[in-house]
Amino acid sequence: MYKRTLLFTILLLIYFSASVLIHEAGHAITGKLFGLGTPIINIWPGIELFPNIGATVSSSGWPERAVGYVSFIPESPRYVVEFNEFPQSLKLTPELKVITNNTHQENAYLPIVGLMGSGTTFLISLFCTLYLYFAKPNGVYRALVVCGTFLFYDILCYTVFPVFFKMRHLIFIGGSHPEPIICLVNIGVPFEFAVTSVLSICAAQIMALYYLSRKQGLFKLNAPTEEIRPFVIA
Repeated sequence: MYKRTLLFTILLLIYFSASVLIHEAGHAITGKLFGLGTPIINIWPGIELFPNIGATVSSSGWPERAVGYVSFIPESPRYVVEFNEFPQSLKLTPELKVITNNTHQENAYLPIVGLMGSGTTFLISLFCTLYLYFAKPNGVYRALVVCGTFLFYDILCYTVFPVFFKMRHLIFIGGSHPEPIICLVNIGVPFEFAVTSVLSICAAQIMALYYLSRKQGLFKLNAPTEEIRPFVIA
């Protein structure tokens, strides 16, 4: 019993660590694609995982009780040439201007980048569920896919505990704000609809997993049952 408990605890910690890395990688990759700069991935207790491995050197302060966070190093400054404000002048004096701040378009991407933390874990969860249903893998590979189907816990906990109980993402640790809900609201989705939508897709995922467990089994694929036909002697 002790060995099983210890093994389960170790596997749970590995699973949780993997889910945190997937969450932060979702932020990082989305921000990189939208041109926010080079992502820096940091995890508790102050370790930088990307682009270098070592002690955290990010200038951003460590969020209180956060398990991990991502910051971005802006790309090289953009240079533009501006002319004087009087086009009727016969003499134009161009000036070189350095733009270092983010543009409005880049700021508009921030809610999407924030959403794609929990959004990435949910998409992987959904993909694994569909793969489980159609491909019907077996053995160790099936166990890994099943673990992936439960990654939706991330967006569920990030919604339920902060919104309804004013608690942190994982009760005692994690962010204290409902990150996916805040990002959806900033995109333009009404608060009530955002909460309802997240709870609905998580409920649908739970029902799908329940259906799969009854039809196929979860960690072990059920053996196909053969139809029993009466034996008739003519």
